Amino acid sequence: MSTFKDADEVYALIGKALEACVTEETFINATKDGTLVVLITQTDPVATILVDFPGQKVLCGDAAAGASSTVQLKMSSDNANKFWQGKLNFTLAMAQRKVKLEGKRSTALALLPLTGPIFDKYKAILGEAGRRDLLVD
Repeated sequence: MSTFKDADEVYALIGKALEACVTEETFINATKDGTLVVLITQTDPVATILVDFPGQKVLCGDAAAGASSTVQLKMSSDNANKFWQGKLNFTLAMAQRKVKLEGKRSTALALLPLTGPIFDKYKAILGEAGRRDLLVD
């Protein structure tokens, strides 16, 4: 059973953290000359988020479903929650098939070291939403 109530809550919490990624200067500089568009498909609850780095936008739900992407990422919503708190070893999760990454893998993996500053932002988003129960020790 997921700790998220529904897809709308995933969009409100994780989607908001992803919006921070497309506006964070380090991500902008790392992706400005590229074509990285990541389609994230999450399960339990099912949620679809498209992160368009060159366009600096995040689309959720139906708006993301039909869009073109260069990288496809699949994981449970709970694992996404852990990742955005810095509590999921992405490489190990891929090896254990908890996370599936397809497409331009090297481009996406190169951004992993840049995610650290987003972790605190995501934790703050959880706190502001009254969802401290989603914080992982």
